[in-house]
Amino acid sequence: MTPDVRSAARRLWTLVEGGEAPVAVDPRQRTRALVGAAVAGTLATTYLALAGTGVGRNVAARDLWFFQVEAITRSELGGRPALLLLGVALVLLTGAWLCLGWAVRHGAGTRAVAVLGGLWSLPLTIGIPLFSPDAYIYTAVGVSMQHGVDPYTEGAQAAGDVPGIRGGEEIWLENPSPYSPPFLRLLDLLARVFDEDVRAIVVALRVLTVLAWIGLAVLVVRIARLSGFDPARTLWLVVANPLFLLHGVSGVHNDVLMLVFLLAGVWLALLRRPYLAVALCALGAGVKVMALAGVAVIAVDAAWRHARLADRIRVLVQVGGTGLAVFVAAASACGLGWAWVGNIDVPGLAIEPLSPPTALAVLIDADDPPLDPVRTAALAVGALVCLALLTRVPQWGVLRPTAWILVTIVLTGSAVWPWYLMWPVLLLALTGIRVDRWLAIVASAAGSFLVLPGGQATLQRLGRPLADALVLVVLVAAGAAALWLRARRTVWAQTPVERHSRARNSAT
Repeated sequence: MTPDVRSAARRLWTLVEGGEAPVAVDPRQRTRALVGAAVAGTLATTYLALAGTGVGRNVAARDLWFFQVEAITRSELGGRPALLLLGVALVLLTGAWLCLGWAVRHGAGTRAVAVLGGLWSLPLTIGIPLFSPDAYIYTAVGVSMQHGVDPYTEGAQAAGDVPGIRGGEEIWLENPSPYSPPFLRLLDLLARVFDEDVRAIVVALRVLTVLAWIGLAVLVVRIARLSGFDPARTLWLVVANPLFLLHGVSGVHNDVLMLVFLLAGVWLALLRRPYLAVALCALGAGVKVMALAGVAVIAVDAAWRHARLADRIRVLVQVGGTGLAVFVAAASACGLGWAWVGNIDVPGLAIEPLSPPTALAVLIDADDPPLDPVRTAALAVGALVCLALLTRVPQWGVLRPTAWILVTIVLTGSAVWPWYLMWPVLLLALTGIRVDRWLAIVASAAGSFLVLPGGQATLQRLGRPLADALVLVVLVAAGAAALWLRARRTVWAQTPVERHSRARNSAT
């Protein structure tokens, strides 16, 4: 390696690790960046909200929302112009977000991030749910429960010709729900309160999702300050993040509800209140069961604060048992039984290439992919990795193991959708490790382009198995790059004198 290349590599690693101090800039330059980001991001989200779900639409149904500007829809513009404008809007939004990140790195504070995040989100809060029709599946499940359908043994379609189940994708209307009982009781309540009105129920779900998004903003600022990190930077990675805006605020995914409980639990764990922390994580699992990962991490963290082995075992059982007891009690109180446990693999019915195990199975045999054995093996590997990550809790604390356990769950799951990336991104943004933060940035930027407003996956346009091969190549390349950076880290960090001394010692 030449001196110039070695020097450049060392500077790259310094940037990635965060050892380089922020560069001072003219405040007027920062202001111009903020104004430009505000205008570009607002134009992008406004166009997306007005154009609606025409591009990549998976479901055609009437009266799903209150308005749509026909002049800029796919039916009026044509397929290619509409797709081009969509691409421009997404690039504008992502570029505005990165521009805001630059301003934050050069002195912009939490107020600027909150204002721009709120400004960008405003059009999305009043527009139709984009990038997925899942909000209409939630509505259909709640409505079908009003007609005597057991959501854990039948799909919402079993309710018959009911207006309240329109808008959802056929595959999910035909199959039972994989969600935890407390969330389904919430859907049941909303359907009853709003008299099975689809739009009213979706609006109510959006209000809850936006409140949860605001709750995440409050929590990330508190955790950042508690940990001694820059709150503006962590707020930028969550509140103004296109991933959270497009799939949380606009898409109305219940993942945001799950995450606010999980993050509240993590915050309380950092305050040394483990029992209340695991209780909140258990409530998050009442929306999506993977929030139980927080229970495991917090229990281990609380146990290893004690020196004696007997005390560790006692606290581990008490804290972990409290979390599980809260979850079991909440699920049992809903009166829907435990058949939902057998439905956890229902999302895997969608054979999507974003799931690495699914992509590998399709590459092995595109005509008859061995999905079950490959997915089972991936889950086994994922379980072992998660157990290994739990052993790092005493050294890493609560945040980073939880983040990487969620990364593992995503990578080894039978189904992966872009909004699943919100799980690890939220925690990676809070670890204080620059490598984790860069991973969160890349995942957020890429995740904004992985699905079209109508819900169709972008990779589907490449065809199979090309899309599957691309996913695996990117994953392997990312892993190889991470290993190479890790291996070269010590070499790059050495001074010329240290390298000379090491070489001389090796020679002798």
